[in-house]
Amino acid sequence: MLISLIKFFRIDKKCLFLLAVYLTCSSDVFSQTFQDIKVSQSNDTIKVSYNIIGGKINDMLKVTLSVSTDGGNSYTIFPKSVWGDVGSKVINGPDKVLFWKPLKDSVQLTGDNYVFNISGSVIGGPDNIELVSIKSGTFLMGDNFGEGKLNETDIHEVSVDSFAIGAYEITNIQFTKFLREYGNDCVTEGEFKGEPLIFESPDGLIKKLAGNTFVWEYQFGKEYNPVVGVTWYGANEFCKFYGYRLPTEAEWEYAARELGKKVRFGNGKNEAMVADINFNNIGQVSNNRSLEGNKDSSTVRVGNYAPNELGLYDMSGNAWEWCQDWYQSDYYVNSKHNCPIGPWLGEYKVIRGGSWFSPAFGIRTTVRSFLIPYGNRRDVGFRVARSI
Repeated sequence: MLISLIKFFRIDKKCLFLLAVYLTCSSDVFSQTFQDIKVSQSNDTIKVSYNIIGGKINDMLKVTLSVSTDGGNSYTIFPKSVWGDVGSKVINGPDKVLFWKPLKDSVQLTGDNYVFNISGSVIGGPDNIELVSIKSGTFLMGDNFGEGKLNETDIHEVSVDSFAIGAYEITNIQFTKFLREYGNDCVTEGEFKGEPLIFESPDGLIKKLAGNTFVWEYQFGKEYNPVVGVTWYGANEFCKFYGYRLPTEAEWEYAARELGKKVRFGNGKNEAMVADINFNNIGQVSNNRSLEGNKDSSTVRVGNYAPNELGLYDMSGNAWEWCQDWYQSDYYVNSKHNCPIGPWLGEYKVIRGGSWFSPAFGIRTTVRSFLIPYGNRRDVGFRVARSI
C-alpha cells in the first residue's frame, strides 16, 4: 500500500516548510493490513492515524515508525519521542493513533523528500522470530545474592562472545508451522534420529484427526503462548531447521541479567510482582513483595509483560527454557572461563528461568534446573539463539 499526501507543516515559528509525505506500510504475512492512514500536524507534533484490518481477533502487534530523507531509498530516522499506538502490545483494529515530536529528537523536517514508513508484525506470529543482539562481555556467573542452592553458589568469572537471542519464547503457532514443514514429530536423521519432538499438552499442541491422518494443532486462544510439552530434541531440531541454536547456559544468564548485572529477576527487577511476571507466589525470597498468587495457572501469551532493559521478554516465569548444555550440579567448579558450553556428556539438559508454576525463588536469574532431554512438561519451552 502506498499513500501520497502533500501537507504544509509548521514545526515551530522558525521552521516553516513544505513536506511531501509518502506513507508506506507493511505487515508480516499474517493477514494484517494498514488502512486509512492519515497525517496531520499541530504545533510541534505530528499525528498519524491508521487502522489495522484483518488477522485474528486480539492479535498483538509490534508497530514501528521510521523516516526516510531520500525518498524511501533508505530509512535513517527512528523516532524516539513517539507515543500512542506504537511499539509492542498494539491490538489490531480501527482508530489507532501515534504521535511524534521531531524537534525533541533533534530532527527538523525541511524539504520535500521525506517518506514515513509504518510497519507492524504479529508478536509470536508464525513468520516473526525477533532477535535481540547481545554484545560480548565478562560477568560473575552464579548467585550473587547469597540465597541460592548449592548448584549456583560457586560464583565464577565467565566471558561470552556476542550473540543474538530471541526476544520472545517460541510460540505454539510457530512450532505448529515447524512441524508441518519438517513433516515429522520425531527427529528424522542424525545422532538423535527417532527421538520425539513434542508431546500433547493442555497449554501446548494437541493432535487432531484431519482426514485419515493426525496433525498437530495449537489450541484456540493459546496460539501465541510459549510452546510447551516440547522435548529438548524438539527445541534443538527447530533451531537447526531454521538456522538457529539453543543458547548456552552462560549466554542465557548473561542476557537474563542484562549483560551480567547483579539483578534477581529476568525483567531487570529485584522484586517479583504478579503484575510483572507470570509465576506462582507460593514461596518467598528476599525482597519478594507479591501480594497475591498467579491468576492464570498456565502460560500466557508472549510479550504480555514488560521486557528487561535489553528488550527480552519472560526471562523469568511463563515457561522454563531449554539450554544447549548438559547439566552437571558441580559444573561451576570446573567451568571454562571463555564461552563455556557445559560438560561433554550427561543425562539431563539444563532448563532456566522458571515458569508460571514456580515460586519467586524458582524464577531467579541464577536458578539452575534440569530435565531429561526426551522429557516434557506443560511448563517447559525454549527460545532461540544465534552466533553473530
